[in-house]
Amino acid sequence: MIFGRIARHTGSSLALQEMLYGFIMALLFITAVRFDVLKFSTVEDLIILMVGMDFTWGAIDAVLFYMIDVMDQHRMEKILTSGKSPEAIAEILQYEFGGSPAGLLRQEGIRRVGLQVAVEPLKDQKGLKEDRRQMWVSSVYCFLATVVTLLVVVPPLLLFDEAYDALFASSVCSAVALFVIGYQYSGYVGINKVLGGIFITSVAWVITLVATFTGG
Repeated sequence: MIFGRIARHTGSSLALQEMLYGFIMALLFITAVRFDVLKFSTVEDLIILMVGMDFTWGAIDAVLFYMIDVMDQHRMEKILTSGKSPEAIAEILQYEFGGSPAGLLRQEGIRRVGLQVAVEPLKDQKGLKEDRRQMWVSSVYCFLATVVTLLVVVPPLLLFDEAYDALFASSVCSAVALFVIGYQYSGYVGINKVLGGIFITSVAWVITLVATFTGG
């Protein structure tokens, strides 16, 4: 499945995040039109707006992710080569483990991990360069995760002559796709897949509806 292929390069949580962004940004236009918040002349105009939104913000996310990852790499390299004692480095690193497996440890465990990292030799420049290449690949897949959602949202808009039917069909197809993505993601994190699919779908639609009426 597409989600699994993207997740292999970005991580499952980031893949989910970017795909949710893609759906929510596109569906904002769908719901805005359905609730008469937004006027449009033709379906083609609506599609151009959605494509422009997803491509633009997908590209922005990709650039920012890569830039921040590279800056973080340089920051960590500077800390680990600072010449400070392992204890001092471990003290700094204890705030860097959030979101990683080490972040689940108790304080003494986090400190031991920090001490171990502080005394381990770093990769050479070739290894660091390869890491940056992987960061770039990941950022490209983040972009793809955002824009691939258009393959679900857009086609139904072209299959119906009646605007209401087209908008409704696009909404239904998006809801089904969101459920499938949530179902797959739940398998990664080890929770009930059906409940996970329902939860992700519900959250995406709640955010979309709220954003529609709050200027999103």
